[in-house]
Amino acid sequence: ITVTIALICLNGKVYSQGLQGTLEKLPAQKGCAGNPPTLDVSSERMTFDSKTRVFIFEEKVRVLRCAMTILCDRLQVMNDTSDKSIEQIVATGNVRFQQGKHSAVAERADYFESEQKLVLTGNPRVWDTQEHDELTGEEIVLLLQEEKVLVKQARVLFHPRKTSLKTP
Repeated sequence: ITVTIALICLNGKVYSQGLQGTLEKLPAQKGCAGNPPTLDVSSERMTFDSKTRVFIFEEKVRVLRCAMTILCDRLQVMNDTSDKSIEQIVATGNVRFQQGKHSAVAERADYFESEQKLVLTGNPRVWDTQEHDELTGEEIVLLLQEEKVLVKQARVLFHPRKTSLKTP
């Protein structure tokens, strides 16, 4: 069974966060420019219900697509009524998201293909791996194509920047 999902693709390298919390460099997927790239989903178990057109992936779920990686315990992929494209993806349980310099964790992530929108709930936290600033809230909405973030009950931790001491 082939599962193809069109998500946002940004230039960059693909990373995967291992079970021990370390980042491992993975080879970048080819074909991320132009046509919608392939979604690479792996898990210990997968079931498909042809009546509801829902794929369910369970245990050690890993999703790779261009510069984006999602790790979670369970992933549901819902097709639209034409079965030609993905309507929604729901990741639950220990959700980890990485795209370029942006990382996020939550208990649940809902992705809406038509809007290129990722909604994080369940103690969501988003941070920039270069700047190290952290954002938490009740609900964090990432508008991927627009590179915008909307937050309910927001709290931001701005960490001091390292400055270089240069003498004239």
